[in-house]
Amino acid sequence: MADEVTLSVSIPTDLEGYITIQCSLCSELFKVKHTDFEDESQIQIWCPNCGLIPDSMITEEIRDLLLKTANNYMSDLLNDFNTELSKTFKKGGIEYKAGKKIKKASTDPLVSRIDILEIQTYECCHQEAKISPSLKMEGGYCPFCGEIQNGN
Repeated sequence: MADEVTLSVSIPTDLEGYITIQCSLCSELFKVKHTDFEDESQIQIWCPNCGLIPDSMITEEIRDLLLKTANNYMSDLLNDFNTELSKTFKKGGIEYKAGKKIKKASTDPLVSRIDILEIQTYECCHQEAKISPSLKMEGGYCPFCGEIQNGN
């Protein structure tokens, strides 16, 4: 049985401590404080646009970085295996020449780039999130309890 491997990536916050998340159902981008996101008592986060609980809240940028990180790990494993295989066959009298190494994808660190979102205070939960200006004006749902909110 293979060893379990854990890979991680760093998700940046903006200057005020908010992380960008994306609803997997309607693709709405919004931000919550990283402390609220990591709070274990906050079981679910609702989308402020569609009011549903998304299956995933990973942005496209994070998903791409996760895939590149996993692919790079596999490339390292295959390159190491190829090198070891070459060494093994040298000792046994069979000639095996390792080919070119698998190239790794660039994994530039993420930067929080979405700055058009505005802080919305939700009176129902006494918490804040950053949402789009149009959603703030039209109204939507509280990300922390799902209650419908009127626009400003």
